[in-house]
Amino acid sequence: MNPKQPSIVQSLVPILVLLGLIMVTVLGTGADALAGANQLSLLVASGVGAGIAVWNGVRWAEIMQGMVHTISASLPAILILLMVGMLSGSWMISGVIPTMIYYGLEILRPAYFLPACVVIAAAVAVATGSSWSTIATIGVALIGIGQALGFDMAMTAGAIISGAYFGDKVSPLSDTTNLASAVTGTDLFVHIRYMMQTTVPSILLTLAAFGVLTVVVGGQSEAAASGVETFQRTIAGTYRISPWLLLIPVLVVVMIVKKIPAVAVLMIGSVIAVGAAALFQRELLATLVPEGRLTLGAGYEVLTRSLYGAIAPQTGDAAVDELLATGGMAGMLNTVWLIITAMVFGGVMEAGRFLERITTAILSRVRSTGGLVSTATGSCLLFNLTTGDQYMSIVVPGKMFLGAFRQNGLQPRLLSRTLEDVGTATSVLIPWNTCGATQATILGVPTLVYLPFAVFCWLSPLVTLVVAWSGWGIRKN
Repeated sequence: MNPKQPSIVQSLVPILVLLGLIMVTVLGTGADALAGANQLSLLVASGVGAGIAVWNGVRWAEIMQGMVHTISASLPAILILLMVGMLSGSWMISGVIPTMIYYGLEILRPAYFLPACVVIAAAVAVATGSSWSTIATIGVALIGIGQALGFDMAMTAGAIISGAYFGDKVSPLSDTTNLASAVTGTDLFVHIRYMMQTTVPSILLTLAAFGVLTVVVGGQSEAAASGVETFQRTIAGTYRISPWLLLIPVLVVVMIVKKIPAVAVLMIGSVIAVGAAALFQRELLATLVPEGRLTLGAGYEVLTRSLYGAIAPQTGDAAVDELLATGGMAGMLNTVWLIITAMVFGGVMEAGRFLERITTAILSRVRSTGGLVSTATGSCLLFNLTTGDQYMSIVVPGKMFLGAFRQNGLQPRLLSRTLEDVGTATSVLIPWNTCGATQATILGVPTLVYLPFAVFCWLSPLVTLVVAWSGWGIRKN
């Protein structure tokens, strides 16, 4: 007997269950929702969807096959995520990231303070792959300096957030960047390169806006710049800072441009960085081994642990310590877990023909590429508003719209770009979203107060829509 076609109500039930569970878990667990609550919500919603599919006559073996198929499709992205964890840990212990931060702080001057905040936050976020750690460390320092220089806290917060979320979007170390590419089956570096068509105009307009604000507001004193010097001295007192270390990220960028496979690039970058750590950071390694005795075995243990586990150098400054701490491959496991459970949910939705039913209803009303991108944009924003979690605003719309984009002959990279231009960027603009609530608390500026100055974050979806409706750079299969 052939399975019955699900109704539109049946197709929406698993999604509504997921939305309800996510809202409850976010209210109950806050920022810790990624540690398991969201994954559990995805599994429960998957169970509801599987029950409806079986009721409609879909065989369990077919549902299981759908789950296995989608999980298998995500394995390359999961492998890349683990390699990203290795790269992050090795670049930190080798001094590559601290060196990038150290030299990045050199550009800070009152005459162009706000654009400098954007650039510094962007550089740190690209290097670390995390907007949260960037804002919690460099961001806090910049807020204090901005106050002393006479800049409104909301303006400074907006500049920091704009730069941090730009860096988070384009960094191959970012979990949301990897998540968007994984959900749509797009190669990581293809996703990043294609995203530049909307991200570069957005960040250039952002820099221009903050350039005008800096001229209008001006600066009062350079005395507060001593805080930057203290930050630099702390880093230089822990790491051996050398411009030679910058050759490692340059080499990685060259390999990316040469289109060497992502796994190979990340592995090579990690191995070279471990060698650089042994060469440049012997004093730091001695502080991370028992009794401070850097033997061959102890050094090997620390270097390998930087690839797979937690490393936390102690500088005496809590803010710097938080910035320099890494989790290696283990730090990526929550995102890996989320991807797997999201693929289970997607497999059930596909096997039960729910996504097909929803996308058919959408396509019956959407007649253009611009209309489809606009619908996906609205869905990402809706999930950010209703679930309070940027990961859900990427995962669920990604699975919902992937088939629709393919049916219209559109490449998945267009969807992956839309997911991140909207899902990642707008999460920090919503007060009850984990991102908005966290950054408001850290920076001491309410979400709705810094919102007008978080230019990059609200400009990104607008540029996405303009580019989509213009048809620029959009190719059909």
